[in-house]
Amino acid sequence: MRAQGSDRIERQGLGWVTARGEAAGFAVREQFSSDYGVDAIAELIDDEIATGQLVAIQIKSGSSYLGETKDGCYIYRPDAQHVDYWLGHTLPVIVCLCDPEKEIVYWERVAKDTVESTGKGYKLAVPQVRKLGKDTRGALKDLVTPRIASSDYTLVSTEDVSHGMAKRYSIKVVLNRPMTKPELAAVIREITAKTAKRRYSRNVMVKGRWGEADAHVVWAFIYASAADEKKAIYTCRSIWIDPSLDAEYAPIPLVGEDIGDGTIVDWKQSPMAGLRDNGQSDFDKGHYLDLVDPIVSLVSESLSDIGEALQKWQSGGSVESNFLLETKSARQKISDAYDSHASSPEPPYECHDLYVQVGSMLACTHNIVLYHNERGIELWTDHVRRRMTASALDDAIKWLNRIKYEREKVS
Repeated sequence: MRAQGSDRIERQGLGWVTARGEAAGFAVREQFSSDYGVDAIAELIDDEIATGQLVAIQIKSGSSYLGETKDGCYIYRPDAQHVDYWLGHTLPVIVCLCDPEKEIVYWERVAKDTVESTGKGYKLAVPQVRKLGKDTRGALKDLVTPRIASSDYTLVSTEDVSHGMAKRYSIKVVLNRPMTKPELAAVIREITAKTAKRRYSRNVMVKGRWGEADAHVVWAFIYASAADEKKAIYTCRSIWIDPSLDAEYAPIPLVGEDIGDGTIVDWKQSPMAGLRDNGQSDFDKGHYLDLVDPIVSLVSESLSDIGEALQKWQSGGSVESNFLLETKSARQKISDAYDSHASSPEPPYECHDLYVQVGSMLACTHNIVLYHNERGIELWTDHVRRRMTASALDDAIKWLNRIKYEREKVS
C-alpha cells in the first residue's frame, strides 16, 4: 500500500515539534489515544526533573497552512468545534504550524484574545517571528499548568479499598479556594501521584499482601467545600489505573478527559447534585433502604455459611475443595450484592454514612470471593488463602455491626 504524502508530512511535523520542544526544555509526547484537536502534550523539564506542568499541542504541517498571511502573521482558520474544544481544555493549548521546506515551526497560544470569530468560523494569527525552539522557553513556561500550593486544598480522607489482586485507594479532597479548570487538573494530578506512593493499609493482612508496593488504582473525589463533602456532592471525580495492572482486575474506567499521566477526570457533577438541580429525587431514603436492607441480610447469611465451612476447614475436619463446594452459592451471592450496590445511585444525604459503611463491608466481603477465584488459587497457597479468608471474614463482621448502628440512625 502506498503511503499518503500528507501522512508523511504530518509525521515530519510531529518530529520537528518534538525536537524543537525539547530544545526549549520540554518533553513532548505524542497522544496515541483519540483526543480530538490535540496531537501531543509537552511537559516542562527543570534541572532534568519533570515538573508535571503541561501544555497541549495541535500540529498542522504543510505549505497549505502557510498560504495566507497578514501583518507578519500566518492566518490559520480552525472551525468552531476545535476552538470551543481548545478554549475549554484542561491544559493551555498552542497551535504549531510547520513549514516542511524550511523545517521551521511557528506557534501561537489559543485564548479568547488570540482567536477571532469570522462569523462562519475563526482565525488565529500566528506570528512569523514566533518560532519554536530554545529561545521560546520563557514564553512557553508562562503558559504551562500552574503550580498549586499545598494550602490550596485539603486531603480529608484516604480509604484503603485494596483486594488480593490490586492495591487501591479512594481519596476525598476539599478545595480551599475557587480554582480554574487547569488549576483543578493540577491538584488532581499532584494528589493522585502522592496517593499512589502511600504505604497505608487498612489491616495487617493487606499490608502483608502488598508491603511496600505502589498503588495500582487511585480514585479521587473533589469537593468545592467541606459542606459539599458532607453532602457527598463532588465537583468532579477521577481515576488513575496503573497500565501494568491486569485488565481482569482493573476497575471500569471513567468516561472523561485524560489530564495527563493516565488520569481520567469526569467533570460532570455528582449524581446527587444533578438530582438536586433538576428535582428528580426518585432515589430517596426509602428507595435506598429498600435496596440496601436485602443486600445486608443476604451478605450476613452468606457470611454465616462461609464461617461454618471455614471452621471445619481450619479444624482439619474438611479440605479446601469441600470449602469451595459448600460456599459456592454464598460467594456468588456476595459477588452479586457487591455489583448491585456499586451500580446503585448515590443515596440521599441522610443515608450517606450508611452508604459508606455498606460499601466498606462489601469490599471486605468481596475479598473472600477474590481469594478463591481462579487467579487467587493460582496466586496463593491454600494455607495463605485460609488465613486471608478468616481475616476478611472478621473484618466484614465488624462492618456489619457498624451497619446496624447506622441503620438505626436513619430509621
